[in-house]
Parts: sequence; structure tokens; C-alpha cells
Amino acid sequence: MPMPPVIYIAGERQHAGKTVTSLGLISALSKLIDPRDIGYFKPVGQEMVELPDGEHIDKDILIVKEFTPLDMPDLGILSPVRVVSGITRDYIKSDHPEAITAGFAASIAETMHYLSTKKVIIAEGTGHPGVGSVIGLSNARVANLLGARILYLVGGGIGRTLDELEVDLSYFSHHRCRVAGVLFNKVQPEKLEMMVDVVTESALTRLFPEWDPPLTVFGHMPRVMYLNNPSMHLIAQGFKDHRGIHADQPKDAWFRACRKVKIITQDYEVFDPARRLRPRDIAVIGAGSHRRVKRLVEYNRSLPDDEKLGGIILTCANDRMPDEATQASLDNSRIPTFAVSQDTADTDATIYKIFNKTKLQTYDKMKHERIVELFTEHFDAARFIRTFGL
Repeated sequence: MPMPPVIYIAGERQHAGKTVTSLGLISALSKLIDPRDIGYFKPVGQEMVELPDGEHIDKDILIVKEFTPLDMPDLGILSPVRVVSGITRDYIKSDHPEAITAGFAASIAETMHYLSTKKVIIAEGTGHPGVGSVIGLSNARVANLLGARILYLVGGGIGRTLDELEVDLSYFSHHRCRVAGVLFNKVQPEKLEMMVDVVTESALTRLFPEWDPPLTVFGHMPRVMYLNNPSMHLIAQGFKDHRGIHADQPKDAWFRACRKVKIITQDYEVFDPARRLRPRDIAVIGAGSHRRVKRLVEYNRSLPDDEKLGGIILTCANDRMPDEATQASLDNSRIPTFAVSQDTADTDATIYKIFNKTKLQTYDKMKHERIVELFTEHFDAARFIRTFGL
């Protein structure tokens, strides 16, 4: 039985936008193809979530299940290779690593057989092109195992972007992969028009003449505000010892994407929230700063309902702090707030890591709506259909 065409989504790095592209691509294809005829899977996964039956699968499977109309009754088979703790160590120390790789490849082949009745299969890669090579399954190797053509994601820009393309396309060429085209992602909106004008298909053909057929450009996607930003709920999960401040906080405020982190160090006498903070900002402040916390709460009340602060994180918390005065200020404030024992420097470092590795969550419905809009406006679906023969 002939296999359906496989689209392998690869990217320049982790958090390049592969899952966002999977969702956007599925939304675009679903307008032309019955969603039941579209297959999706994550050949090699690194970030696991636990299903109700105890099985662990890559978290992106759940994201696609939540936000798309695809027929996905068996989630486990859609995550065939799960790179959990100890896998790479055992592989490197093994006397027969090739047998382990063969086992992984067989699991991927089983998933392909499971999806063989679909009209098209979307396979989402992991990390940068070489990720997985330590177990014999780099993105290049997996794409070849699937007989796939690659849709490659690279960041917006000109100089840096083309430099990265030089490196990564050379890697794919070395492995004799079939790269169908490029999607430029996270372009600064003010540079979008220039990017579209300069980085064209003819430009890529001149720069990378070895590709036959020539590389296709499927779109230039502008960076979308808040799309890659975490919510207070997600940030709180990054702190093992966080303690929620039980004020009257609406649930949706906890799940709203935040803007920036602002560390409040000014004395009460000179602290002016209106000058330091913008809507959706997170204020990081000492747990004993009840007068400045009160000022934050008062400022938040003055903001429109759709322009409130993102949240407050109280640092250096202990049994005595935050005190009753701070708690009283936060009661009925409707600001998502939690306290941590870490000092401000360690708290800021933790938040920085969270901001730099934020992925979509199953509750990010507004983000998904924006992704669909983004692909409707900036993704050349007709050219994609022609290129991949769908």
C-alpha cells in the first residue's frame, strides 16, 4: 500500500515554532482536506505528560488533540520514541546501540502504518536539526526514515537568518534530505515588508543553488504579541515552593499570557506604578513590602478590565511574610499572586528560564485563535498544496 505524503516540520532550534506551525498548517489544510484524512504525530519526543491511564507521551500530542479536529483516538501510538531520563546514557553505554536505534525506527514505522490510510501526514520534529543524533535519530535521519519532505522554520531577519540557513541546509544536504521549502517565522512586524521584499525565492535560489527543485518560500510570519509568553499559572508551576495568595482572583487571569517582568526596587516614597508598569506586566517585589503592594493594587484598580496587571510575585516569603497588611491589600484585588521563598535574583532567573522555553498549553485557546488568523493571512496555502502534491 503506497504511503501518503509526509510533511516533516523542522526548525533552527528548540522553540522555533514547530508546534505553532503544526497547528497553523492543520488549520490551513483542514479548509481543503477533510480533517479526518490528516494525520499527525511526533516521532521523537522529549517533554512528556502523563495520560489518565498512566502512559507518558509527548506533550505536543495533547496540544494538537485539544486544538484541532483531527481524528486521534490512540494518542500513545502518535508518540513512538520517548526520550526520557536515562535513555541517552543507556544508549551511549550500550554494546549494541544500533539495535536500540533499530527498535526506535521500528516503533516509528508502526506509527506510520497506523496513519497509512490518511491522505497526508504531518510529522513534527524536535529541537534543531541535529537533535536526536545521540540515539541515531536526528531530525535529518527521521525525515529520511519517513520518506518525508521538510518544511523548515527559521527566524525572521536577513543576515542572521541566512547564516543559519547556510549551516542547517548544509546539514540536511549532507544527509541527502529533501527540503521542500522555508517558512520565515517570528519576523519583527516593522521589518516584515522589507523581509518579504528581500528574502524571496529567487534570492534563496541564488544563495543555495544546489537544491533541486529550488526552495519554496511559504510565508513570512510576523511575531505576535504574547504568543510565546507564559501565564501566571505556568510561571507558578516553575517554582516548587510557591504559595498562592488566596484572594478573589478570576481563573482566566491566571491563564492569560503576561507581558514583561518588572522588578520593583524603588522606595515607597518614589515608587509610581503608572511609570514603571504596563498592562499584563508581572511585578516582582519583596513579600514584606506591604505599602508598595497596596500601591500596586490601587494602580491595578484604576486600569480598564482588559488592561490589568499580569500578576504579582512576592519574594523572600516565610511564615511571617507576607504579613496581614499585605494579605489585606491583596484581598479582592483580582491580581494573580503567589509567594516564593527565593530572593529576587533567584526568582528573576527562574522566570527568565520559563519565558525562554514557553510552549503552548491546552488552555491557550486565544493563542490558538491567533495562530489560525496568522496562517490565514500570511501562509501561502495554495503554493504549499502544489509543492507537496496534495
